Amino acid sequence: MKIRTKLILTNVFIVLAVLGSLTYAFLKRSTDLVFETIHENNKLSLSQVASNLDSKLRSYEEIANALFLNTALDAAATKVYTDDREAYEMYFEYYQPFVSAVQISKDIFHFHQYTDNPTFRFANVFLIDEAVRQSEWYRQTMETRNGGIWTKPYDTPGEAVPVFSFRKRLNNFDRASARVVSLEIKLNVLYDLVNEESKSKRFLFLLPNGDVLLDSARSEGEIGGGVERSGSDVESDAEPTEAIGGYETLDQLPFAEQLSKAPSGSFTYRNANDTYQIFYQTLDSRNTVRGMKVVSYVPLTEIMPRIDQLKSLAVALLAVAFIVSVLLISLFSVGLTRRLSELSGKMRSLNRDNFESYVVVKGKDEVAQLGEMFNMMVRRLRELIREVYQSELDRREHELRTKEVELYALQTQINPHFLFNVLNMIRGKLLISGERENAKVVGLLAKSFRMMLKKGGQTIPLAEELEFVDIYLQIQQYRFGDKFSYSIELEDDAFRGVYVPKLCIQPLAENALSHGVELSPERSHIRIRCAADDGRLRVVVSDDGLGMTPGRLEEVRGWLREADSLDADEHIGLRNVHLRLRQLYGEGFGLEIESAAGAGTVVTMTIPMQEREMRRKGEERHA
Repeated sequence: MKIRTKLILTNVFIVLAVLGSLTYAFLKRSTDLVFETIHENNKLSLSQVASNLDSKLRSYEEIANALFLNTALDAAATKVYTDDREAYEMYFEYYQPFVSAVQISKDIFHFHQYTDNPTFRFANVFLIDEAVRQSEWYRQTMETRNGGIWTKPYDTPGEAVPVFSFRKRLNNFDRASARVVSLEIKLNVLYDLVNEESKSKRFLFLLPNGDVLLDSARSEGEIGGGVERSGSDVESDAEPTEAIGGYETLDQLPFAEQLSKAPSGSFTYRNANDTYQIFYQTLDSRNTVRGMKVVSYVPLTEIMPRIDQLKSLAVALLAVAFIVSVLLISLFSVGLTRRLSELSGKMRSLNRDNFESYVVVKGKDEVAQLGEMFNMMVRRLRELIREVYQSELDRREHELRTKEVELYALQTQINPHFLFNVLNMIRGKLLISGERENAKVVGLLAKSFRMMLKKGGQTIPLAEELEFVDIYLQIQQYRFGDKFSYSIELEDDAFRGVYVPKLCIQPLAENALSHGVELSPERSHIRIRCAADDGRLRVVVSDDGLGMTPGRLEEVRGWLREADSLDADEHIGLRNVHLRLRQLYGEGFGLEIESAAGAGTVVTMTIPMQEREMRRKGEERHA
């Protein structure tokens, strides 16, 4: 398309688009669109506030539920103590950490428990006296079947901090229990929920019994009254003597009847001074908040000025449309010339070896195509230079890595043999000094170290693996003395020439020693036996130590089923062996565990029967 043609068509299109969109959008549909948008925005805003309120209240209820369900805390609070020191120890060991964790949140002003146990009384644990039993809030908490009650706001005594509270009966373990937990939450938590939204609308939170929990049109300082406290206990919660000013209950709202017709909806309310659009929604997610309402209303007189502004703007845009079209044509022509000048400057910069000289491509005309070809040429030049430079870097890096590998290979040959020689030297010194027992231990250690350094593939003869396990258990007997005994059962003729992966049995013996024998108060026995079954080798390592509970056994089995996971930090030896066997032989092989508390543990390793020729071929395939 020619540039001249583009200029003409662009001018016609801009004039038609501007005049048509202004006339249609601003004069025909502006009012309807504004009303629809405001209505939808207010519905979404109300829904979001209701959801946030529900989630916020749920979070506080879960704190009370944690105390309600905690067996240890219940036992500590209900136990009758004959010694104050014992009560203090139970309080600071169980109850105080829980309270400290709860009060980390700055929103929770007080966390109190009321108990009928006179031997368990502290700064936040109060005795239920007659004044508490006769208070209205206590009777309501004891009678409710909803899992707890929410109260209307009040000022705390002394501090005069506006709060609202959640009370719950603690009778999960004793249905006749008179204990109650009370959470006092700062009222500013609710103001924060509607802080941004309440700038253009008013919100009301209504409790299920009709009391007003929050009116966003009033500040926190307008919460009146405070609370009455019993004479015998200045920390006892009681109902507020005065509610917030203005609307105190749902019945006082002029549109209360319409709020009761449906769980949610909207309607128009008119009074002598203004007209409002009312939106409301009822919470129904659980018993404690069922029937609680969130109400918002927007004065329609605030919307009309916006409509008038849109109409005035439409008229102004109509007057400016012609000027805009002329300016666009002028700007487009100047822009076309500017692109050609920019391309010429980038070419001069490229001639000075600046390979970052890209042109910003705009449009699809001849100038844009020329800019795209120029950018492709610059990118290709940069790639060629980078390839040559990178090739040289790779060559030098390869030379350095080759030298590092050679040095490392020499080091790995020297260090292990040095350590082996040092161990033999120590053994010789011990024999000379007459310490034969210690010399024998060092000799076993040196022998095991030599076996580990022995060259070969990934597998070794079964007899050598069991010899290594025997050496390991002998060393452990020097450590534990007579705490355990062991036996290794292997028929040399039946398993002659059978190969197994290196270090696959020793972790099983170590696991039996660490988890089954070491912690057992009785003398234990570790038994290792080998058996052939339908072309498979089964190595069974069993002990008669502590064993595992069903839950712990299922947890360990879960780690083996998810052997690729690194989340668990226990039984790492079993997991590593199981993962190696699965990688070498497939899903049908690995470890199986059986255990019972007090009856010991049995770990069975299952692998294919591999002889020398099969082992050689398997290692070639793996390599």
